[in-house]
Amino acid sequence: MYSLEVRLKWRLLVGVLLVGIVLGIAVRTQVNRQQRELLDYQLEQVARAMLLSDLQDLQAWDDDPALHLDMQIWDQSGNRLYRSSTQIGLGADTSPGFSVLPSGPQADAVILRVFTLKGAERTIQVMHSRELRRALTRDAEIQVLLPTLLAVLMVAIMVGASIRKGLEPIRELDEELSQRDVASLKPVSLVHAPAELARVVRTFNRLLLQLDASLQAHKRFIANAAHELRTPITALRLEVDNLAHGEDPVQVKEAVRRLTMGVHRAQRLLQQMLTLARLEGRTNSQPWTSVDLAGLAQESMMELSALGSQRGIEFAFDASGSTAVQGNPNDLRLLFDNLLGNALKFSPPNTSVALSIHQQGDAVILLLRDHGPGIAPALRERVLMPFVRSNPAIEGSGLGLTIALEVIQSHGATLQLEDPPEGSGLQVRVRFPLNRLAPPPENEKNQA
Repeated sequence: MYSLEVRLKWRLLVGVLLVGIVLGIAVRTQVNRQQRELLDYQLEQVARAMLLSDLQDLQAWDDDPALHLDMQIWDQSGNRLYRSSTQIGLGADTSPGFSVLPSGPQADAVILRVFTLKGAERTIQVMHSRELRRALTRDAEIQVLLPTLLAVLMVAIMVGASIRKGLEPIRELDEELSQRDVASLKPVSLVHAPAELARVVRTFNRLLLQLDASLQAHKRFIANAAHELRTPITALRLEVDNLAHGEDPVQVKEAVRRLTMGVHRAQRLLQQMLTLARLEGRTNSQPWTSVDLAGLAQESMMELSALGSQRGIEFAFDASGSTAVQGNPNDLRLLFDNLLGNALKFSPPNTSVALSIHQQGDAVILLLRDHGPGIAPALRERVLMPFVRSNPAIEGSGLGLTIALEVIQSHGATLQLEDPPEGSGLQVRVRFPLNRLAPPPENEKNQA
């Protein structure tokens, strides 16, 4: 695991260092060039001045330490008229203009930069030693480069301080989260968070709210499940006790019958609870395919037809237009089983349950109508919650509509509980949009 602060500092400081090196090389090159041109210009101007000056003025040139140069003056006959230093060992035959020549014995020769100017009466030689020119150039470089290096150093310090200050909100967020425990799901608050981190905090807070809502829902589900299971388990225990102490064969047979029914009810309740928990706790999207709702509805009605025939209830089915939607066939089959099962449960004997599926614009509409007692408008929102039953007198777990709603919402559809156009009963309307895209597979979501 790497430190973002350290990585940013290293990268930016290396960048500043590279910029400083390039800038230093450029400044040094420019200073060398300008210093060389300036010293050459000095040699040339002094030579031209000496060509027209009186030799009696040379004492003033010797006393000026700012010139940093040596000089020889020759007449037309090759006689030396003036020499600024006895250490100069150049003859009068140097070529006009600039040249680099050794002065003195070969072993101890001093390399000179010489400018020779030949006039009608005189030959002027003005010169710098190469060491002197290098020293002057070095002094000029230091004078220019020192402020540049100080500026680069200040920039590096400012970069490090800015990065540390800029990442301060991340440290505040880390401190805020480190003080929490697993039960603390309240939103995170960062007063001075920058815009980039504020978006992360908002997303994180939205996730915390969703997680809190999910945990609260699971707590309610567990509490309701414990309450709902307590009654059938107690009833089963009583029936087992009656069976254990029963002596009359008729009573034993009745106890076995009630025990079998109780086991079936408990099994049905547990199955629905597990189904709802699976739907609510699903984290990865199942693959979607094109599903024919009419075909699924007919399969479900055929499977439930025997149960309906026992009570004289018949199914009426009608389909028109395109009835194919994108979805999970197993979940949609679960939807039909629960909706049709509820309709059979609440329908009185010798009635019918009507199901129609038809295309309407950009949606497929499912209408299910029964002739039962219906659901009061005030209860229609509550009956969609787990373990809430509209009629406690009718046996059931109160999970059928909850499971149906979970499937409907996972497919981007909507559910409405309505009064039928005429007569008693309940009409269930489900609207499936045709333009909803399938959710991406889990691996694609992770890559995104």
